[in-house]
Formats: sequence, C-alpha cells, structure tokens
Amino acid sequence: MSKATHRNRTEQDFNGPFVTGEHFRHGLPIRRQAQKALADLKPAQMPLLLDALDETATPVFEYLEPFAWVVPEFEEFRASRTIGPTLAWWCKFHGQSAESLLVNTERYFCFGPEGSAIGAIEEHSVFGMYSAYRCTSEATADRHAYYASEEMTALIRAGSKTSAEVSVTPDDLPSPSGVAYLARPEGGLVLLWNILYDTRLSVQLVSAAGVEEFLGDEGELRPGAAYRYINHVYLPIPTAEAELSPPESDTPPSLHLIDGLTPAGMDSDVRQEALTSYRGWTSAEILGVFVSFTHMLRQKTTQTESTTVSAAKSATTRRRKKPSQITYMSYRP
Repeated sequence: MSKATHRNRTEQDFNGPFVTGEHFRHGLPIRRQAQKALADLKPAQMPLLLDALDETATPVFEYLEPFAWVVPEFEEFRASRTIGPTLAWWCKFHGQSAESLLVNTERYFCFGPEGSAIGAIEEHSVFGMYSAYRCTSEATADRHAYYASEEMTALIRAGSKTSAEVSVTPDDLPSPSGVAYLARPEGGLVLLWNILYDTRLSVQLVSAAGVEEFLGDEGELRPGAAYRYINHVYLPIPTAEAELSPPESDTPPSLHLIDGLTPAGMDSDVRQEALTSYRGWTSAEILGVFVSFTHMLRQKTTQTESTTVSAAKSATTRRRKKPSQITYMSYRP
C-alpha cells in the first residue's frame, strides 16, 4: 500500500514567482469539461473526472502543505521546545526564532481567530483543510476509477446502514486509492479514498453537485464561505479518517481524529450550512458507505467489468501519464 509522505521543501518552492491565488486556477479547461460531464456522467468519462480532481486538488494541497505541517510541530514546540524540520525551515525562511514565530503566528502564518479582516484561520482548521485536499489529490494517484450502476448504488446505500459490523483490512480494498461514481436518478455520489499509512484510511463522500462546485472553485471570496484563508475561499470535501481492521480480524474499522478535529474535519452545522452544495454527512456515514462499497465488490452477486484506458499524450502530471483502469459494477441476479 502507498504511504502519504511529507516531502522536503526547498528554497525554490517558496522563492519562485508567486501569483496570488494561482493554486486555484490550474487546469480550468479540463475542470470545466468535467463539470459539464457530471450532469450525466458515463463510465468512459471517469478518466476526465480523475484529471479534473487532480488539477483542482493537487496544487492546493501542495500550497497548504508547509502551513499544515508546521501545526503539529508548533504543538511539539509548545510542549518540549523541540524544533521540527518544518518549523526550522520557516525559521530560516523568515529569519526569526521559533519562539518569535509562535508568538506571532497571525503575522507569519495567518493563524488566529476565524472571521478576522485579514483572513486568519484557526491552525487546526488549516490542517483539516490540508488533510481533505490531500485525500482528494491522492485518490487519483493510482488512476483507479469505479462506476456503480443505479441498482448497485441502492444496494451500497442500503448496506451502509449495517456496515459498522463489517471488517475491512487493507487487503480487502479494491485498490490503495480510487474514485468511485455511484449513479443515482437524483444525482450521483462520488466516493474517494487513499491509504495514508499501513492501515490508516482517508475517505471522502460528496454529491456530484458538490464536485461541480469543488471543480469550479477559483478561490474567490463570497458571502457565507465556510473556509476563508488568506483572502481565498477553500472548499474541502467532507473527509473521514479511520484505522482499518487488523489482518484476519472481524473488528470493523474505527474512526480516527484528524489532528484533534472531529473525524470529518468539518462536522460543524455552521460550516455545512455555508457549504450549500455539500450534504452534511457525518464521519460515520462517510465510512459506512465506503465499507459497504468494498463489501459489495467482494460479493458474488456483483458483476464487474474492467477497462484500461491508455494515458493521454498531453498529460501534464506524472500521475496522468499512467493508464486509467475503469471498473463498472452491476448487479448479477
């Protein structure tokens, strides 16, 4: 299984030319195509959805990374005065001591009470946003896509009500990462996941309408936005993290806190109201749908047909140079 890693930052990462908000505007033509396709998505269009999610999430995830990774290191510094590698980098970057950065986090990192005029945000919320964009980005890494028929989606949704009793080990997953489209007459659902560490799962659930909004976000400020940070609006997809079942165990997966946040990272009623296109699924519901999805894939009544689509010659990222595997799920009487 793949592991999420914290890549080392170099001076070039931050000393190059910077255009305000550019991390929100990558791949807009592809994202616009995917937005239109989501109105009636077909299995053959899954590679387009993977590309659009990659273009939308990966630049934001990489932009947020140095801000997010300093959060747990500030916690460590507060407790033991130990300076971690990310905090040491920021000290060098700003020419300040770790103590000075800690005392002035609002000035140097825009960490502070939410709703301030400068767009400050509580530091653990930054880590929660980062974790969500990381999941969306890494879900496309292996280029595995799944498309469930309406009948299969109904079975998956029904099974999610009892999936808390079902064990899921890393070996039970159809792929280490993936994106599944669950077709419904009233509009599809999109399920995304990836393995962070050996048994740590990150999983997301969002409506097709929510994905349309996510793909269309260019970071512009607007009233009622749930996550404003440094004068941009972020729309992280509702996310849950869980520990998968130990090998050969009947123990079901257990929810895990994201850096002290509630497991979904955004279970607050206020934030769900602000994210108008995102239904307020709880972390348990998100995990339940995923567990039911993996369980249904292993049933004899589930018929699967897989197709491999060659990589686009015009691919602009390393992951998009991989071929895509599309698995269509239907019910076998």
